Amino acid sequence: MKYLFIFSILFFLISCETNVTNDITLNGAPPKLVINGGIERNPTNPRSNQFIELSTTIDFLDQSEPTAVENAIVMVNNGIEDFEFIHQTNGMYTNSEITATLGTTYTITIEWNNDTYQASDTLIEAPSFDNVYSVFEEETLFTDEGYFVNFDATDPLDIDNYYYYRVFLNDVFTIVPDRGNSATLIENDQFFDGQARTGVNPNEEVVFELGDKATVQLLGITENYYDFLFQIFEQTGSSGFSPVGNPPPASIGGNLLNITNPKVRGLGYFYASDVTEASIIISE
Repeated sequence: MKYLFIFSILFFLISCETNVTNDITLNGAPPKLVINGGIERNPTNPRSNQFIELSTTIDFLDQSEPTAVENAIVMVNNGIEDFEFIHQTNGMYTNSEITATLGTTYTITIEWNNDTYQASDTLIEAPSFDNVYSVFEEETLFTDEGYFVNFDATDPLDIDNYYYYRVFLNDVFTIVPDRGNSATLIENDQFFDGQARTGVNPNEEVVFELGDKATVQLLGITENYYDFLFQIFEQTGSSGFSPVGNPPPASIGGNLLNITNPKVRGLGYFYASDVTEASIIISE
């Protein structure tokens, strides 16, 4: 079976490790605000609400879930007017009135814990799909046997474009923590500017079976959001597989600034994105 020899070595190395975390005491730090979400334009499957999720960090060895922030004031400005996002449940804030418009820069302002945070991002157009289809592939050293969703698309000429791919298996967003995501789930058009691309597999780790519903999204994103996602993917792929130990995660620079106290930044990224989406049923 593939990977058997490699995994045997890894399990041998891991079995030599001793869990000492129960004997470690780390100095705690005040919780930091974490943002997840943004403004999306999806002509194929429009959002009924735009949403922002807020939580706080927890200590390194804490096994509990991050704490939801339920008492913040959240406003998003589109350059003309402000839209208030109302808390619903578990740190989720929504607004049904704001319109996602191409070329618009959105700025979020969050008031929480006596501090004011801000972040901005611009909604950049994504190209349309020329075709979306499935391809059957035999098992290889790196992939399982099965059907994979592929697409064809044409990159706009003479424009610096950055893309983020999402794949859904039967309407469930599917992503495996893998360092290779930094080279597959996000791309820039440095080497294919203005070209017609064929047979693009947006996620080689999502395998479909006959009858499954496959949905693929191509998001047009800014360079800053691309850089943020690159750092995220680079730090989520090597856990548990290094025979010499894994380096501690480094601080990832998002775009949430604390304008009251600049030394205490927020974490995460507030984004704006155009979404091209298509779905197919896997068939022979």
